[in-house]
Amino acid sequence: MKVKGLGYILVETTDLDKWNEYGQEVCGFMKHPELSNDSTLCLKIDEAPYRFSIQKGSADKYLLAGFELENQQALDDAKSQLQSSDVEFEDLTPEVCSERLIEAGITLSDPAGNTLELYINRNEDKEVFVSPQGISGFITKNLGFGHVVYATLNIEETHDFYKDVLGFGDSDITDLKMSPNPEDPPMRLYFMHCDNPRHHSVAMMQAPTPPSGLIHTMVEVENIDDVGKALDRALARDIHISSTLGRHENDGMLSFYMQTPAGFDLEFGYDGKQPDWEQHETTYSDRPSVWGHEFTPPG
Repeated sequence: MKVKGLGYILVETTDLDKWNEYGQEVCGFMKHPELSNDSTLCLKIDEAPYRFSIQKGSADKYLLAGFELENQQALDDAKSQLQSSDVEFEDLTPEVCSERLIEAGITLSDPAGNTLELYINRNEDKEVFVSPQGISGFITKNLGFGHVVYATLNIEETHDFYKDVLGFGDSDITDLKMSPNPEDPPMRLYFMHCDNPRHHSVAMMQAPTPPSGLIHTMVEVENIDDVGKALDRALARDIHISSTLGRHENDGMLSFYMQTPAGFDLEFGYDGKQPDWEQHETTYSDRPSVWGHEFTPPG
């Protein structure tokens, strides 16, 4: 199976207005004028109809991620692979496909309980992306829009699922010491790429799943000034900064992390590596960052 990239995420919210302010005034995303309504906020960052769909509900949490496949043959092959691996899935209904603006797709769950959608042929959008904060652009072309990072205690089973069933590859494996006690085991993280040059489209951490359902997602901009200006906007609006500015060890991303209204974090970054997978060998890291990235939990 060849997954092309991360296409979209869905989020549930109790307060669409809060997400609208956060998305437009802090992140510089564009509210889609036709697709957004009283129950759904569609946030656009490039030529796709939307990358973030925020849906009014009774909780504040991440719901699911949609991953793109090449074409109908790739979708048929994915179904065959899932069936041979005894993984249950369902076809997306015509109503859901219409909401996602896709031709067809399936829904399934990974071993950690995360809901995934695999889809083909997303509709073109006539609305041109214009950032309300003057962001020059988000880096998405042939890369997917960014990445998602999950937490799971059954990390080996989940890792094997993404590798052996969905066809992801290991970009980096990190073992972090979280305790000064030398007898305490390190916490493992897997960073995994799919069929595009982005360093990782999925990562997973050996930890309990948080109430928000996700550790973080990431967007990447075209220049460092857009990162700094986003940080200024977040600070001016008292958005919790989950991590200071820093540069990661494994993917080289220069970024900061801020909390979203749903409780998970958004990494806002620049200058991520794009490895040549024909030449790349899995790296092994023992620290998250070369400098910076001092993490501070809310409260």
